[in-house]
Formats: sequence, structure tokens, C-alpha cells
Amino acid sequence: MKHLLNVSVRELVEHTLRSGDLNLTFFSMDRSVQAIRVHQSIQESRPEEYAAEVMIQHHVDTDKYQLNISGRIDGVYTCRERVIIDEIKTTRKSLAVVREEDNEVHWGQAKCYAYIYAVQNNLEKVDVQLTYFQLDQEETTEIRRTFDVSELKAFFDSLIVEYLEWADMITAWTEVRDRSIAAMEFPFDAYRPGQESMMDETARAIEERTTLLIQAPTGIGKTMAVIFPAVQAIAEHRASKVFYLTARTTGRNAAENSLETLRRNGLRVKYLSLTAKDKVCFDTRKSCNGEDCVFARGFYNRINEALHDAFEKDSFTRETVLDIAQKHKICPFEFSLELSLWVDFIICDYNYVFDPRVHLRRFFENGDSDHVLLVDEAHNLVDRSREMYSAVLHKHALLTLRRRVRKRCPKIYRSLGKVNAWVARAAKEMPEGERSIAQEECPMDFCQHLRKFTSAAEQWLAGNEQSVFRQDLMDVYFLARRFLNTAERYDETYATCYSEANRKFNVKLFCIDPSKYLKQILQRCAAAIFFSATLTPMQYFVKLFGCDENTRTLSLPSPFASEHLCVLIAGKISALYKYREFTKHEVARMISALIDQKKGNYFIYFPSYEYMRMIHGIFERRRPRAKIIVQEQSMSEQDREFFLAHFNKRTDDYLTGFAVMGGFFAESIDLVGERLTGAAIVGVGFPQISLEREIIKAYFDNVNGSGFAFAYQVPGMIKVLQAAGRVIRSENDKGVVLLIDTRYTGPPYRLMLPQEWRPVFVDNIEKLSAILQDFWER
Repeated sequence: MKHLLNVSVRELVEHTLRSGDLNLTFFSMDRSVQAIRVHQSIQESRPEEYAAEVMIQHHVDTDKYQLNISGRIDGVYTCRERVIIDEIKTTRKSLAVVREEDNEVHWGQAKCYAYIYAVQNNLEKVDVQLTYFQLDQEETTEIRRTFDVSELKAFFDSLIVEYLEWADMITAWTEVRDRSIAAMEFPFDAYRPGQESMMDETARAIEERTTLLIQAPTGIGKTMAVIFPAVQAIAEHRASKVFYLTARTTGRNAAENSLETLRRNGLRVKYLSLTAKDKVCFDTRKSCNGEDCVFARGFYNRINEALHDAFEKDSFTRETVLDIAQKHKICPFEFSLELSLWVDFIICDYNYVFDPRVHLRRFFENGDSDHVLLVDEAHNLVDRSREMYSAVLHKHALLTLRRRVRKRCPKIYRSLGKVNAWVARAAKEMPEGERSIAQEECPMDFCQHLRKFTSAAEQWLAGNEQSVFRQDLMDVYFLARRFLNTAERYDETYATCYSEANRKFNVKLFCIDPSKYLKQILQRCAAAIFFSATLTPMQYFVKLFGCDENTRTLSLPSPFASEHLCVLIAGKISALYKYREFTKHEVARMISALIDQKKGNYFIYFPSYEYMRMIHGIFERRRPRAKIIVQEQSMSEQDREFFLAHFNKRTDDYLTGFAVMGGFFAESIDLVGERLTGAAIVGVGFPQISLEREIIKAYFDNVNGSGFAFAYQVPGMIKVLQAAGRVIRSENDKGVVLLIDTRYTGPPYRLMLPQEWRPVFVDNIEKLSAILQDFWER
């Protein structure tokens, strides 16, 4: 049976003929739109003998392959006995340079079109023309050559031979991969409680091409439960590629570890961990072009050799990508993007799929696909996606840039003057005493000024002139372009926010409800599996993820014995903001009583830094000899690791860590065994009252009458449940969770607690101490 391969002319040519430098110095964000307009304008100006957008198909049969090649010719002249194949290209290079450099890829594409057209129309000779349009000067040049069909055939056949050599590697690999998947067995002796159900539902969702939401507490083995059936779907041709999306390094590590476990048991699958550009760049001081960076110079001369070298490996972690890129002297980030086309499994951040600025266009802009999404810690996606589809501009950045470009770029200076004048007026018009306000209308006049600025900036940046302010100009330019692109999406799901903090004013287009944009991505994929320990209530997430009516949900109980976790509710102490001054000493006494019953490591979680510092001061005076560590608002990765290192082992003292809910120490950290004895959670985790939260509240009050729940209650309780989830991480763990707030005594907060918790209400310190003493002695 022959292997069926589909490839476009452009893909064929670019893979086999690409050469030269990587050049990412600057491209206008409107360039693709400009190119389309230029193509249309040139095509419309041609005579009536000119046919535009001519589709072609060609089939190559070998002993092993049926290769289907397709493409669209920009234009075909048929005048008298001559046929001219016209390929239109846009450029910012001077036309003199274009005529001299003889671009091999451009000619290759046009010659392939010419050969296929000649074969289909029984031509012996054909003219090939490259039409270049210079975007800045708006000038055109045409370069024409005549080819015999035999000459074109020899060229075309040489490309096919080279491409099929690569196809041989891919095909051989696919056969090896699929055989290993067919023989793949679950890598552990038994399923954990709930794990098999999670795997079955994941497999069903992929088979039925639908969306599935899974709430699965710690200990079920979530990562393996979604990866195993997703890998099976690859060999069953239900998934051409799997994306494992995660917001944290711990999620990436979990996915890598699961795939490595399967590989140690015989699985052959290629996976890539995609790392942000600034974290893999060999020299962030250099621009991404051949003149500045040695890893960009000659990138396309060496990329295919690097790919052949890479195909000897199956796992492409950050370290592996860096090693291969260093060996072949190529840009590691662009190399990883190239690898993404050929691997089976991609582990990456949410933004590579959902963020309109940085998503992988090669996978998510061409309609339906067979891609499967596995979205880890999916509760984080709601707020993350709001930021992805929002945009903000800061007056300070605009003003600073204007001062820097004054002497060198008068046109940019003048355009920024109008932008700054508008922002200054907006700041002055703020109601007296208000720090932030919102409006329903998009600031269209502001956008007009921004467009003039971006146009001026594009003209200067396209020249690739080096200057001390170039990077600042590019940063502001891209922020302005993002603002303008967001403005084009502006509708009833948006609000415009004006705010001032620390004497700095900003304008923000705030996305209140990102669901329709997430829905667009889901519609382009075969299936999506959202999973987390905290997806309560399900309908909240079904709505905000943009799921359709066929979406299924699965909620699994904790696999751990409920008697290992003691949940207490101090329901007579209010943590409401207006009562905190009156109850702060009671809170400190409850926390002190919690840790008195057993030496160990404890976390105390608060809804804000301000509240945390208030209680910490009192607690420290009550226990002057206690070992207390406190989370700071700005902590580097090294600072966080040092903080967590205190919890690396059992202690014979009372280690107490003060932290905030929703922060790094309340999610995705794994403190197994005696590394964490218990946790106190003060309050119900409400996000602080802010303009944006109030906008969300008002919007959903209007949509479904659940504004307070969508803006405050649900996000707050997710933080509570995530923080509490740090305590029991394995079947052998034993620990205590103390919830401090009157609101835990009634709905809806009480109803959002897991059923297996079976909390006990404690009225006073004596009762708390007695219950804990009994718990620890059992």
C-alpha cells in the first residue's frame, strides 16, 4: 500500500531550496494585509488575457508514495502562442538589490508552477515572470525568463527526489511510532481510583471530536490519564498532533516525566517542550538578523542538516534543543518552531495556542485540524485569556519615547505628541477623587492618533537603522499595534479602563468575556480536554471556555482516604475587610492553636499581602521564637526556590510560612509526606475589589444574573481549594486544613467544598485543640 503525501508547491520549494540568513529584525504587522492588497491591485491591472489565482494539482507516483502537489498561481498570461506564469512578491529591499540577488526560493516556486501548468497544457516552452512590488517606494519591476519543459522537469524532479528522501525519514519514523503505540501498555501495575474513568472519557472525547472538562483532585494521576489515550489517538489517526498546555514549569515537568515513563516502557513518540524565546536565546543583546547574530547568519543553510541530526532523538527538552542549536550554530527558538512541524507532541504555555499575538499560526489559522488540546490546570485559563485579549498603553512609556526620538525622528516625535496630548486630556477629565473609571465606548479618536504613530514608526523601523532608542521604539510600536488590533475586536464584551497609580496613567481595552475567542480556537481542533483539581462549578467554566452544547463534564472524588485529612472551620471569626481590625487577634490565636498540637511545617494563606502582614505582625509577637518565613510581593525564581527549600524535610520545630492565595506557593507545588503538616486559610480568597472586577460583575449580572459569583465568589474559592490542595499529595500523607471565616458556614461557599472533606466546625480554641489532639494521636 502506497503512502499518501500532500504538499503545497510553496512547502516543497521552501523545504528543499531555502538558504541564507534568518532575518526577524522588523516586519510590519500589516505586511500580510498589504501583500494581499498589492496582489489584488496588480492582478486587476493586468490585461484581459490574464487569469488570476489559477489552481493547479499534480500527482507523482513512485513505488512507495502517491505525492499530491497543489498550489495557486498568482497569474497566467495566455497571449498568442506564449504563456507567462506570473508570481507576485512584495519587498522592502530596493528593486536594484532584488534584481541582483536572484532569489532561489522565489524562482523555484514559479518554476514549479510553470512545470505543472506546462504538463497539464502540453506546452514545450513557458515564460516565468517574477513581479516585485517595493512597498515603500510603491514601484514595480518584472523579471522574465523562458524555460524548456525538459529543463523545468529536471529541476522539478530534483526537488521531488530531495523531498522524498525527507519523506522516507518521516514515513519510516511514523511506522516505528505507530507500532510502538499499538504495543503500548499502561506503565503501572494498577490504575489509581478514578484514573481509568478519566482515561476512558478522554479517549471518548477524542473519538467523538468534542470538548471534555474534568475535575480531578490530586492523586488520581491526571497527567498520565490524559496523555495515554491522546498518544493512542495518534496511531489511530484521530490526532495528527497533541498539544499539552500548561501555565507552570511544574506542569511541563509532569508532562515530560509521563512521556519519559512511557518511553522507558517501549513507546516511540517525539515530543518538544517549547520554551519562550528570551529563555533560550544565546545572546539577547543581538538583533535577529545575519549581520548581528552568528546564529541567524546562514540559518537556512544549516536548518535541514540540523533537522536530520535531530531526528535521531525522540525527546526535545529545552536542554536538547539548545545542544543541537549550538552544534549547528542556529537560533534555538526558530529551530524549535521548525521542530514543532515534525514532532507528535508539543508541551507549551497556553499562549502558543490561545494568544492572538504569539499563537502558532502554522497550526491554528487554517480551519479545521486534527490537533488535540490537553489543557492542564485549566482554572488558570480564564484570567490568562482575559489578558491575552486585552491591551494597555502607559502614558509614561509614550512620553519617555517621545523625548528620546525628538532629534532623530521628527515625524515619529510629532505623531507621539498627538498621542500624548490625547492621553493627557483623558487624564485631566478623570472625575475628581477617582483613580480609575470605565467607559463602554472604544476610544476611536485615540486609535486614529495611534495609527499615525505606527505608520511613522514602521517607515523608520523598516530601514533597520541602529540607534540607542530602537528597542524602546519597537516595544512601544508593538504595544500600539496590539492596542489597535484589540480595538478591531471591540464589542459589548469589552470596556475601556482609564486608571492612575503611582502618578502613572494608562488606557486599557479590557476583555471582560474571552469565551468567543477561545471558542474559535476550539472549533479549529479535533478535541480539547480541560482538567484541573478545581473546576467548580462546572457551568462557570463551560461558559467562559466557550464550550458548545456537546461538551461533557466529569467530576472525580479524591482517591485518598478521607480520614487522612482533618478539615476544620472556624466559623465564628469574620475575615470580612470591615471586621479585620476587630478579629485580627482571634485569627492569630487560631493559627497559633493549629500548629501547637504537632511540630511540623505549616502554610498560612491570606487573600492579600496587606492582610497577611497585619496577622504576621501579631503572630510574630505571640511566638517570638518561632521560625517564620514570609512571601514577598516581588520574588525571583531563586528567591522562591530558597523559600520552598525550608519545606524540603521534616522539622522538629514549628516552621510557619505566610503566603497569599493564588500565588506561587498556593498552586502547583508538591510538598509530599511530612514536608507539609497543615495549612490555615484565612478568608474566602476574594480577588481585591477593583475596576476590572466590578466591570466583570456588572457584565455578568446583565448576561445571567451571576455577576458577583463570576467576579468574586468562584475565583476566590478556586484559590481556597488550590491552597488547601497542597496538604494531601499522596496516599500516605496526613494533614489538617483550617478554614477561618464566617462565610464557610453557609452557601454558596460551603457547597463549593469537596464532599469528601466532611468539615468540623470549631467555636473556640479549646475545641480546635481537642479535635487536633485526637486526630494526630489516631
